[in-house]
Amino acid sequence: MAEFLTTKGTSNQLEQIIMNANEKLVLVSPYLSISKYLLERLQGADRRGVEITLIYGKERHKPEEMQKLQDLQRLSLYYHEELHAKCFYNENDLIITSMNLHQFSEKANREMGVLVKRGEDNNLYNEAIKEVQSILESAEEIRHKSPSGLAAAGKAVMGLAGAFADSLTGIPDKGHCIRCAQTIDLDPKRPYCAECYAKWAEYKKKTYPEKFCHRCGKPNKGSMSRPLCRACY
Repeated sequence: MAEFLTTKGTSNQLEQIIMNANEKLVLVSPYLSISKYLLERLQGADRRGVEITLIYGKERHKPEEMQKLQDLQRLSLYYHEELHAKCFYNENDLIITSMNLHQFSEKANREMGVLVKRGEDNNLYNEAIKEVQSILESAEEIRHKSPSGLAAAGKAVMGLAGAFADSLTGIPDKGHCIRCAQTIDLDPKRPYCAECYAKWAEYKKKTYPEKFCHRCGKPNKGSMSRPLCRACY
């Protein structure tokens, strides 16, 4: 059953969500303003290998805040111009609240929130996550997580080796369906899997908005006529 939270309870539970995250941490807040204390908690999560996603709104360019976050290796950052929701969750617990991130260590404002535990209310937990995913799909990617130098070097080497092997065997490069993100052959002229193509073919509207980039598979507001995101063109 969901639990009602006061101002202090919301702040305390948000801290617990960050500290107890083992796999993922998602923070949705219109205002990007990171206190020193919050940054320390995020750095701890980053060191534990937690994949951190931060979605913010209102003001796109925040150089000072970006500077604070630059050393978080596993942070993906997104901007949504119309964002007003506040939601924070890890793989087990979720908060929907009136509190913004910049109020995390403050007690001046009167806030309310609701704590949802996945183990106790799985349906409510999943419904909230679906809405966050919808927000994410329509958001602009500002920064994608950057793996450590060693991991990046290893992936680069493996990528070159794979590309060389594919050139010898004739195996086509892999892409993604722009509607469901399923892995398919890379072909901008055929950017759908068989199932999604059948649905698209009912109307054959080349400008119909889709969800993913055909090349990298990241969330993208593309279409049949423009299947690649800006970075992949």
